[in-house]
Amino acid sequence: MNGSSSFIVLVWGVLWAATAQAAALDTPGTGTAVRRIDVQAGMLVTPPEVRISPGLSTTLFFDARIRPEQLVLEGRERFQRFGVTEDHLVVVPSSTFREGERLRLEVRFHDGAVPERAVVVLVVDAARSERQIELYRHARSAASYRQEVEELRAGMLRLERQVQQLQRSRTGDEYTRETLVSELRDTGIVHFQYWVPRKVAGDVAPARVAFVRLSPRWAALRLTPVKSGEWNGWSAVGATLTDVQGKRLKTLPPWQEGPVDPDGRQPVIIIVDEPEAADHGRYTLELWDEGRKRSMKLEGLQAL
Repeated sequence: MNGSSSFIVLVWGVLWAATAQAAALDTPGTGTAVRRIDVQAGMLVTPPEVRISPGLSTTLFFDARIRPEQLVLEGRERFQRFGVTEDHLVVVPSSTFREGERLRLEVRFHDGAVPERAVVVLVVDAARSERQIELYRHARSAASYRQEVEELRAGMLRLERQVQQLQRSRTGDEYTRETLVSELRDTGIVHFQYWVPRKVAGDVAPARVAFVRLSPRWAALRLTPVKSGEWNGWSAVGATLTDVQGKRLKTLPPWQEGPVDPDGRQPVIIIVDEPEAADHGRYTLELWDEGRKRSMKLEGLQAL
C-alpha cells in the first residue's frame, strides 16, 4: 500500500470514528451514549426512563445544584454502589434487581425556582445500559410561575362566571317568559303553590304570591300586582329572601316584562337558586325599585 492510500484509509477511519461517536451521543440506550434530558416547568408528561444494568455504573449529571439529603430512590439499599453530591449521582445496581424492574428517582433543587424537582424512572435492563445522563433544568422564578398560575385561575373564573350567567339568562328567559308569565294553567309543566304573608309593609303590595317549581334545579316566586294605581309604573330592581334564622337564600335579580300597568298584568318574577331550601319554612321577602323610592316587605311568608 503506497503513502497516498494509507493516508486515505487513515482519514476514512478518523471520519468513521467521529461519526460513530456523534451517533452515540444522540442515540439513547447504546451503552456509550451521553443522553440529555430537559426538565421544564409545567410539563405534564410521563417521567423519562433511564436504563440501568446490574454491575454497571450509571451517572446522572445535573446542571443545577440538588439537595442530596432530600433525594428519593426506590430500592436504594439494594444498590451495589450509590454516591451522590450536589451536581451528580452514581448508581451501580446489584444482581438482586429483576429484569424490567422500575425504580422511581426524585431529586429536589436548591434554589427554590420552578421546577423545584425532577423525576426519572430507572428501568433494569441487562442488555442496554445508559452510562451517562445529563439532566438540564429550564428554571423560572417561583414568582413568575405563581403569577402565570393566578392569571390562568382568574381567566378560568371569568369563563365560569360567563357560563353561569348564560345558563341563568337562558333559564330565566325559558321559564319566566314561557311559563311563569302565563296563567300557569298547565300544571304538567310546572308545580306551584300559593304563599301568604303574616305582615305586609311598604309602599306596594301584591294580590298574591306563588312559589313555582320550574325543575329540580330552579324555582321562582311570582308576585301578581294589585289592580290599582299604587303599582303603576313600578319596576323592581332588587330583592332579598331571608329565612327565620336570617340566612339569605340565593336569588337572581327580579324580572319583569315591563313596568307594572294599571291592570296588574305584569307579574314580578324572582328566580330562586335554592329551591329545596325554599320548599318549607317561613320567609321575609323584600323588593325595591331604583333608588328605593318605593319598596315592599312581606314577613312570615309561607305556603298555604
